[in-house]
Amino acid sequence: LQVPDEALSHVMSMGFKERDARRALRLNNQDIGRAVDFLFEEKAKRKQKREDDIRHKIEIMELKQYGVTPLKKAVNVEKLKELVAIGFEKKLAAEALRRNENDFQKALDDLTNPETNSAIQLDIESRKRKREQRAVNARIEELVSMGFDRSRGNDEIVLN
Repeated sequence: LQVPDEALSHVMSMGFKERDARRALRLNNQDIGRAVDFLFEEKAKRKQKREDDIRHKIEIMELKQYGVTPLKKAVNVEKLKELVAIGFEKKLAAEALRRNENDFQKALDDLTNPETNSAIQLDIESRKRKREQRAVNARIEELVSMGFDRSRGNDEIVLN
């Protein structure tokens, strides 16, 4: 299908590329109004897809922080949202789900039981301290690799 030059230039004057304008006009029987609407809708769809992709990547990165269940499954996001909506802290709820293979009821039982809740909190804090210590050790190794003397003691090396 041929696209009239006048219609093409009109659509392009609105900031669209020639290829996109030509395609939109062809798909919409040379109707400039419908072609422009079509282009704006496509632009909005692409923007929404980018936002969804970013949100999905952030969600995946967050899930990686929580680790996997004993059977190597990721924490179930929907069940995690439910537990957070009830009022549980996200990391605590994620750990309860992780330990219980995403079984919502068992995770809820652990979270509402003061003893298991406390044990879960202690495990989370212990892992956090280990991560922080690894980060400190990595910074020390980096400083040593720059030529600083390790024998001067960790307390003399400013890490922050």
